[in-house]
Amino acid sequence: MQSRAWTSAIISSVFFLHPQYCSALTLQEAVIAADNYDSTILAARNLNDAQQQKRIQGFAGLLPVVSLNGAWSKQDQPKASYAAGVTRHNAAVNVTQPLFDLSKYADWQRGDAIADEAQVRYMLAQQKMISDVSDAWFTVIYYSRVLDNADKARVAFEQQLNSASKALAIGEQTRLDVDEAQANFDKSVADVISAESQLKDAKIRFERLTGQSGNSVPVSGMDCVTPKKLPQLALLRSRTESQNLNIQAAQFVMNQSQADVVAAAGQHLPVVTFQASYGNNWSRAEDGNVLDDVFGTTSKTRNTNIGINVSVPLFAGGSQISQSIEAAHRKEQAKDLLIDARRQALEDVESAWSGVRAGEATISAYDRGIVSAKKRMESTQYAYELGMRTTIDRLNAEKDYFKSLSDFANAQYEYITSNIKLASATGDLNYAWLKKFTCPARY
Repeated sequence: MQSRAWTSAIISSVFFLHPQYCSALTLQEAVIAADNYDSTILAARNLNDAQQQKRIQGFAGLLPVVSLNGAWSKQDQPKASYAAGVTRHNAAVNVTQPLFDLSKYADWQRGDAIADEAQVRYMLAQQKMISDVSDAWFTVIYYSRVLDNADKARVAFEQQLNSASKALAIGEQTRLDVDEAQANFDKSVADVISAESQLKDAKIRFERLTGQSGNSVPVSGMDCVTPKKLPQLALLRSRTESQNLNIQAAQFVMNQSQADVVAAAGQHLPVVTFQASYGNNWSRAEDGNVLDDVFGTTSKTRNTNIGINVSVPLFAGGSQISQSIEAAHRKEQAKDLLIDARRQALEDVESAWSGVRAGEATISAYDRGIVSAKKRMESTQYAYELGMRTTIDRLNAEKDYFKSLSDFANAQYEYITSNIKLASATGDLNYAWLKKFTCPARY
């Protein structure tokens, strides 16, 4: 009895010292906080911003290249008066414009595909962040309920143990009843300790993702979770094929490989470039004389050049043919990966859809189970008072009731998880979607 008193004191002190909930967050607020805090999503955002420059870089290869060139030099030949201390300087503006260069066109297409893939990868990172934060959010709520149910069971079993011990002392209970009550109480204490540890881990994970206290998660966050009408699987499959982000990413990788094939083919074709320049050249000797005028060491000229350059590849040791074959194989690889991404997405949506359906049925069943278990507990208690049921029967009825509460909370958690997976597979998982599971905060 003394050990039980110490155990009760320890558990009571834990709850008394447990920090109270600070200002409540909604699920959307938690995700927004993570969007500005989580290092993974911040890194993904910076990578996306960097990769978007590939679009500009690729298109820039099709535009003119304009440069300004200048030079200054001095030549000194003291023994040649016409070349003594001659300074020369020039300045010119050069313009180069590709007219036909398939490799630059391929670079443009590849840059677009890389930027598009980066955008999709960033959206995938956002989906993962939303999924992780949502899971952490509901995990905190779930283990809060598990801990609450475990503590209620501990209190009930402690009362029964005290009652059985007193009854044994006056000969109204058997040792078996006391031992059964003791076993249930000890198990409930272990359940409380386990639930506290799991809840602490869940809060740590939530804080790591969002930078917000795990105590800000309202314990009523799953109260409004009720099964809603589930769309037909055929409709979800169609939506998945058009919206799934993994499929879109694989498609943009395919586009990149197609651009590589075009670039490899361009190495066998001529390159036509328009070139133009305009500039001045000056030269002047320090000791100018008649010879300078004759030999032109003191002069000023203006040059204007316009032309078209054509470069025709003939032979490069076979590397161009090898690169074309390599590009073709990589395109086939990208095509296979696209098919695999599509198959995996359809498998994921069917699995999640089945999970949501099962979750609907499970929540409904456990909801009815709670009512039945409570009625059974009340009936067993009444029968016990009439002498028609034993203490063990009463303990088992109470144990089943508390288990039904935990089973119902677990069913809600699994249902939410399946919904998140389904939204991720169909490409619908975003900030607005979270309203589906946002409950008014209450305590």
